[in-house]
Amino acid sequence: MLQEEDSEHHHVVGKEEQGEFLFRLFKHLCVGGELCQYEDTIDPYISTTKHLYKDLVSVQKDPETKKISVVSTVLKVCVYDESGRCYPGRREEEQTFAYVIVDPFKRHATLFSHFYGVGQFTL
Repeated sequence: MLQEEDSEHHHVVGKEEQGEFLFRLFKHLCVGGELCQYEDTIDPYISTTKHLYKDLVSVQKDPETKKISVVSTVLKVCVYDESGRCYPGRREEEQTFAYVIVDPFKRHATLFSHFYGVGQFTL
């Protein structure tokens, strides 16, 4: 469902939701890396995604409406030089990614990246 657009369950998550950072984190964790050993249940993936998301993004509560909203800006980063893509990794791979999460109130940025085949996350 996460990798096959032809899957009968692919439609469960809409295109708009698939572009959201929370879903991307979930997908990255589920698909894993080169030596991924998957779980038989989805609960560890949901729990880990939830904790990681809370660590990476900041939220703010509107005092009037009491509504909580994300205040961080999440940017997917790819760097190119004269020979093409050079970061994060030279070749396009779904599990090679880099995100910069900017918190405007704390005035800091966090880099969250993974290079497929290297076997490490950077935070």
